[in-house]
Amino acid sequence: MKPDRRALIAASAVTIIAEQGPRALTHRAVDQSLELPAGSTSYYFRTREALLEATALHIVQRSRSTFSGLLESHGDPATLTAEYLDDLLSQRRNELIARYALLLETPRDSTLHQLLEGSLFSLEKAIPIFETIGVDDPDVAAANFLSLLEGLIFDYCLGSRSRDPRSTETVRQLRIPIDIYLHGVHAN
Repeated sequence: MKPDRRALIAASAVTIIAEQGPRALTHRAVDQSLELPAGSTSYYFRTREALLEATALHIVQRSRSTFSGLLESHGDPATLTAEYLDDLLSQRRNELIARYALLLETPRDSTLHQLLEGSLFSLEKAIPIFETIGVDDPDVAAANFLSLLEGLIFDYCLGSRSRDPRSTETVRQLRIPIDIYLHGVHAN
């Protein structure tokens, strides 16, 4: 079965942004990268804004799909979260880079920026974790947890940890601060 052309275009847009920056993303660049006839990308996404939205939605859909797959095989929140972050860093690094680049390029109050903000982590799904463990203010605990995760993926993707030769043990290394946070917030 042939992959959906819209999905291929969005995936190509992610790669272009990650490798060349957001300004390199044009309809023509996508056509060329996929060896499509000229005008094919603009047939599916008439404007650059539509192409950017499709790119963001692609990142959201991949995140949800990956998380759902991991959720089926794990009950432990720390392991689940560490494996999800490891997948982001190892299998979806271009999506991380494209997301960061687009977040920097879009106004904070835009729909695209808000879509990208929530593309990797869901506050709505994190809150029940903290309700279950009996935290006094699960909304704040969940928001702080997502901030921790954002910091971890940034550091491992683009920060000082991205050059760390010990990164072969990423799941174990990621799990340490996740465990500390989950146990610390529970103790309070």
